[in-house]
Amino acid sequence: MLFEVIGSEWARNLAADEPERNPDAERTVQGVLASVSPEQLTSYVRDRTAELVAHRANLLAHARTEVLAGRRDVERIGRVLITIGHLAAEARAAGHFLVGYALRSSSAESRRHFELAVVAYRDLRAPLLAALAGLAAAAASLTPERIRDDRTIDGLLRAVTDIGRVDAECRRRITGPVDDYVTFLRLGRELMDGGPVPSTLLAAAEDELNILRTAMVAALPRPERAAAIARWIQALRGLPADSVLELEQLVDMLAEVRDWEPRLALLRDMIAHGDRRDETVIELARTLTELRRWDEARVELAARLGGRPGPEHVELLRFMVMTGYTVGDPETPQWARMLQAVGGELPESAMPPPTMSAEAGQARQPRRRLLARFENGSLTIDPSIPAGEVKEHMMAAMVLGLGAQKGSELLDDLAVKDPALYEKVLDYLPADARPVSEADAHLAAAEQLFQQRRYREAVTEYQAALAADPDLEFAQLGLGDAYYMLGEYRMAIAHFTESIAIRPTPQAFRFLGDAILRGQSDPHRAKQCYEQALELDPNYGGARNALRQVTLMLAEGGADGR
Repeated sequence: MLFEVIGSEWARNLAADEPERNPDAERTVQGVLASVSPEQLTSYVRDRTAELVAHRANLLAHARTEVLAGRRDVERIGRVLITIGHLAAEARAAGHFLVGYALRSSSAESRRHFELAVVAYRDLRAPLLAALAGLAAAAASLTPERIRDDRTIDGLLRAVTDIGRVDAECRRRITGPVDDYVTFLRLGRELMDGGPVPSTLLAAAEDELNILRTAMVAALPRPERAAAIARWIQALRGLPADSVLELEQLVDMLAEVRDWEPRLALLRDMIAHGDRRDETVIELARTLTELRRWDEARVELAARLGGRPGPEHVELLRFMVMTGYTVGDPETPQWARMLQAVGGELPESAMPPPTMSAEAGQARQPRRRLLARFENGSLTIDPSIPAGEVKEHMMAAMVLGLGAQKGSELLDDLAVKDPALYEKVLDYLPADARPVSEADAHLAAAEQLFQQRRYREAVTEYQAALAADPDLEFAQLGLGDAYYMLGEYRMAIAHFTESIAIRPTPQAFRFLGDAILRGQSDPHRAKQCYEQALELDPNYGGARNALRQVTLMLAEGGADGR
């Protein structure tokens, strides 16, 4: 409530020119409001600066009306006024105030804009507007440290005093909301210091609730306490007892920062308080899996599935199949059959990209077919071997036929005496007979970590493999895959692209398409990637399914496909 009162006082005391009453002025304002992205707004201002300056009174009048109505969607107008402020100082001052007002009170940027408004209004010799902006700055950006600091409350009270020096009536109107805000600051501090969660209901606007949300986040080391604060916030919002809106936001935030233990506790709390949604059980299982506790996740999922799954369990089964394939659960084929039986479909493009083990396993097979054999001291050579290649076939057969120790010694000796022949011989040897390079050792470690869902650790090993061999395409592909699983799509796109630069493969193009689709919501580019994958391998089912899905998406106008 405090910020709405500050905004109302600011709007009432704002000295502004009378807006023009003509269609051009209205079109200019609507053009600003129609800019749906910062880039569009920048372009609009660049192309129409002269019009915006001429109609700045209309921009300000629109924003003033919104603020008086308690609405805070005034950021775009505020940023335009700041941009043209070099030509109109009052526009710059109002712009900073409006941007600060539009942003939530928890935003550090909000406080910075209010402080800039203070400076601008002082320069304009508008003491009341400067004092109101100062009060807003004192109340904005309330971090846990600032809530705990007595100087925050002192700053608010001093700002009220500053307003009273300029306008006693304004101070009278604003004192009550400031006192209420201080009450919530003290409540927030008590909650962060371990005090009891109140049961009484207080009138609270969004900015006051943000103080309590800050305390809720600070309580996460004790998840059950954070959950209790979340439930109190829900009660203050007038939500029903079984609501989970505040808890869901907290759960989502913990997923973003990959803090799994408190997330697990909150999800269990939601279920214990009556949340019966399959999606909550899925998130619980996902969190257990991230904690490498798949066995527990499996029990939770099976319990929710029951004995006779139906169409209502499609998403649950889809998650079980997708995760089951990832962790190598032997019952995954059975779950896939259940999914199909209830009418569900699992397009390969919807699954997390598979680990590199299958593709890398192919890479570890002999690159060329060996046409010689050394067995029991007898060497057999296929007569079809070209004369110039007999020696390399013969040496490779002896390495394999002599046994691990003697074969390794022969290979080491060959590496020293005839490096060119040594390189040729390697092409005929399977992975277990070839010496393990530093890059291969790191690659093998990375793949093992990936299969264990330890993606962050896998990233380190893939990077070590690339440090040893920058042209190791499977390490680039695996690194992109690990970043994909971490949700870091920009990095995934970069490494899939690098893998393609080393050697274009169907798998790399398919993975790149998935990363572009999820990370950039660009189905057109993703479609091109899937098509390139199919050009290289027309039988690649994963790319074909992905192409079918993205084509349908574009036809339906989803994800910017309109």
